[in-house]
Amino acid sequence: MNDTYRGQVLTDDGSTRAAILKDLDQRQLANEVMAAALANAAGLPVPQPYLAIASQSILPATKGPKQPDGSRLVFASTDAHTPPIAQLYLGGASDAVKRRLADWDGIGGVYGFDAWIANIDRHERNLLFSGDKEVWLIDHGHCFTGPQWRPADLDPPREYANRLRQWLTPAMSTARRTVVASSAASLEARISAIDPNHIGQLNNVVGLIESGDFAALADFLEARCQHVPKLAAAALNIAITV
Repeated sequence: MNDTYRGQVLTDDGSTRAAILKDLDQRQLANEVMAAALANAAGLPVPQPYLAIASQSILPATKGPKQPDGSRLVFASTDAHTPPIAQLYLGGASDAVKRRLADWDGIGGVYGFDAWIANIDRHERNLLFSGDKEVWLIDHGHCFTGPQWRPADLDPPREYANRLRQWLTPAMSTARRTVVASSAASLEARISAIDPNHIGQLNNVVGLIESGDFAALADFLEARCQHVPKLAAAALNIAITV
């Protein structure tokens, strides 16, 4: 749905990094930047993200915020050079791939994180495999309830659609789902220590969305932390009382 390119970014320290560049509208750009920054703060595996400036002579971006010189802001993340899970399915190993992911020690963190940020689109192409034990989270334009969310959409205790529940949860035994739910619940302590307002200020999210919308988002994330154990368990088809 969005224009995606492979290229390079010149970073503040003068180094050049291979990257995936995404031309996104302003709301999805803000979602990507905020979600990646939150994942980094929570210690979850995401490729190094950048808010990049794309010159029109180099990248014909059309959706990102336009700058006075005609360039546009785009989202960039270091290129992990790893295939998405859906691509691995093409080899006929879909069940085996899902079992590998279900057994990955970090999968509870993904369930917890997606519950926290109300990510409604963690489909098979939004996780990357690198070897047997290294997984990367990508593509967060549809978090915070959706790609064009508004403050009225942000309800901290609400159970939003969770794509993991559709395609990954069925690959787990009841015992495994219980273990993963416990792991997801443990994320609450980490994310409760994160200040969403500071994260947004530090990563220029406040310059991408209206101040009132950003304040509503920060409040939503702070209030939603306590609901993560129950929401992640629901995505794992486990009922818990908290």
